[in-house]
Amino acid sequence: MLAIELELLTGRYVATRYNDRTRPEWPPHPARLFSALAATHYAEEVRLKEERALLLWLEGLGPPSLRASTLEEVASPAPFTVFVPVNDPTVAGDLDARAPAKAKALVPGKISAEALEQARRVLPDGRQRQPRTFPSVRPGDATVHFVWPGAAPAPEQLAVLGGLLARLVRLGHSSSLVRARVVPAAPEPNWVPDAEGEHRLRIARAGQLEALDAAFELHRETAPHVLPMAFQRYTTRRKVAPVEVPRSVLDDDWIVLRRSGGPWLPATAAAAVSRSIRDALMKFAAEQPAPEVITGHAEDGGPSPRPHLAIVPLPFVGHSRADGTVLGVALVLPRAAAVIDRYEVFRALAAWESEERKEGEECPPLPVLLGKAGVLQVQRHEDAAAQPALRAESWCGPARRWATATPIALDRNPGELRDRNPDRAARAAGEAAATIRQSCARLGLPAPVRVTVCPHALLAGAPEARHFPPFPQAAGKPRRVLTHAELEFDGEVRGPLILGAGRYFGLGLLEPVEDDG
Repeated sequence: MLAIELELLTGRYVATRYNDRTRPEWPPHPARLFSALAATHYAEEVRLKEERALLLWLEGLGPPSLRASTLEEVASPAPFTVFVPVNDPTVAGDLDARAPAKAKALVPGKISAEALEQARRVLPDGRQRQPRTFPSVRPGDATVHFVWPGAAPAPEQLAVLGGLLARLVRLGHSSSLVRARVVPAAPEPNWVPDAEGEHRLRIARAGQLEALDAAFELHRETAPHVLPMAFQRYTTRRKVAPVEVPRSVLDDDWIVLRRSGGPWLPATAAAAVSRSIRDALMKFAAEQPAPEVITGHAEDGGPSPRPHLAIVPLPFVGHSRADGTVLGVALVLPRAAAVIDRYEVFRALAAWESEERKEGEECPPLPVLLGKAGVLQVQRHEDAAAQPALRAESWCGPARRWATATPIALDRNPGELRDRNPDRAARAAGEAAATIRQSCARLGLPAPVRVTVCPHALLAGAPEARHFPPFPQAAGKPRRVLTHAELEFDGEVRGPLILGAGRYFGLGLLEPVEDDG
C-alpha cells in the first residue's frame, strides 16, 4: 500500500473547478496533487533523475482512493471579488522592441508624456485591474489521504517520494498551504473509484508527466492553458461490490456542446454536423497536421487502427413528444485514450473557444458551419440538470435492450433488405445482423443474443433510415447500407453503443430501452 497524507495548514482549500472558476473544487483531485509534485520537482535547479522516475511510476498506479470530508461535511463560503493588476506585459505595449530608443529618451528633463504614461502602466498601481474570485472550502477534517491499496513501493522510492513531499508547500492557489508526507497506514477511504460513481475527479494516467512537459513548452506560464487530464468517477456511497458489467471501449465521460443558437436541425444532419466540428478541431489543433486522435487517420494516411474521437450529435428521441432535432453534440473519447491524446482534444477545443470568446464569456458559442443549412451555434456546458438527451447516462445504460436513434452504416453490404423476395430479404437481414454483432465485438462487448434489423425507426422521433443522406464510401465502391436495429444482450451492458462505419460521425448511436416484460 502507498498512502500520502495531506494537511491543509490554514484549514481551508482554495482551488477552482476545472470547468467553473466561480465554484470551489472538493476534494482535491488526484491530478492536482500529481501536478503539484511535478511543479515541486521542476522548481529545483538540480532535477534528480530519481524524482522523475518516481513521478513516472506514480502516474502508472491508477486512480487512488481518498479519505476526505464528504461534500456534506464542507462549508463553502461565498467567494468575494477582488480586483488585481493584470500580470501581462503587453498592457504596456511592445516595450522590448523599442527599449533602446526609450532608454535614451528617459533623460531628466526630456521624458515625454507618452513615455511617462507607458512607464506608469508597467507599475502595479497603473496597470489595468481585472475582477478575480477565489472560491474556497473549509472541510470538517483538514486532513486528506490519497491511498493506492495495491501499490508496493520500494524503500528507495519511498525515500525519494518523502523528499519530494517535504518540499511541497501548496495545493491549488498559493494561499492553500499544505504539509504532505508518506504514512504507513491510512483511515479507510470514503471516496472510492467506481465506474458508476456520482462524482467525477481528474486523475493522472500513464503519460501525464509527458503531457505536462508538452503543455509547459507551449504556454511557459504566460499564455492561457488547459491542465492535461483524465477523468475517473468516484462514489462516497458504501454499497455491495457490484456485478461486473461489460463496458464499451468508448468513455462515458463526455464533453457536451449544447445547441445555443442557429437552425433547429433534424437527426438526419448528424454526419454533416460531426464533420464540420471535426474540421474545426483539426484547424485549431496545436500540432499540425492534427493528431490521430482527432483526425482518425494514421501517419500513412490510412484509417487509424485504434479507437479515436467520436463526434456524436444527440437527438431528441424516445419520448412521446420527441421530434428528432439535434439538441447538442458529444465529444466521446476511448476509455483507454492516453493522457496526451485527451489533452490534444481539450487544447483544440480551448483554442477554438479562445478564437470566439468575447470579454466576460467563460464558454463562448462556437459556430458550426453547415453550408446552405446555415450556422449552428454550440456551447460547452456541465449542467447536471440539463435535458436527458444531453446527459451521458441517458445514452450509456446499463441495459439489456438497445435501439438505434440514428441508423447504423453497415461495414459490409448485406444485400437488399427490402427485397420483395422473402428468402433474399431474410438472407440480407441475417447478413446485416452478423455485421452488427461484429461491430459490438469492436466495442469490447459480448455478442447480442438477438438483433432485429428494422427499416423503420423504433424510437419515437427518430427519422427513418431512408431519410438520411448516403454515407460516403471509398471511391468505386457502393454506398453504405443504413438500417435501424434493436439489440438484446444476455445481460446488462454499459455503453455508449455507437456502431458501424459511421460511428465516429454520429451514425449508429443506440439508446438503452427499458425492459417492459
